[in-house]
Amino acid sequence: MLYLMSLSHTPEQCPGVATEIRDRVVTMAATMTDVLTSHGCTFQGGWVSKSAHMTFVLIDGPGAHAVDDAAVDLGLAVWNTATFYPVITMGAQTHSGSRRNLLGIQPATEMIELFSNERRV
Repeated sequence: MLYLMSLSHTPEQCPGVATEIRDRVVTMAATMTDVLTSHGCTFQGGWVSKSAHMTFVLIDGPGAHAVDDAAVDLGLAVWNTATFYPVITMGAQTHSGSRRNLLGIQPATEMIELFSNERRV
């Protein structure tokens, strides 16, 4: 399942100005794939809002606990407040009853795409 990880930090804890945090980011980047894999997760994408001091990371993982554990093991919790949001999809992974109730028995491909939030980021 896809999860959006929202990370926020104060200006004082910004990797752009705090040398210790910047060093942590370099270490994290070098180990990210291995750490995520150890929790059954994979990196799908991300972006940074420098002016808002926020980072958004899209992770595919077996559950929110695995994603949270990976974030802690990566060291992200040291300088960030992390919030995790499940990404709603209407693709094959969704709950079939929910999909049927929202879109009908045989929804058009366009409707599946429209209601699959992971494709609208």
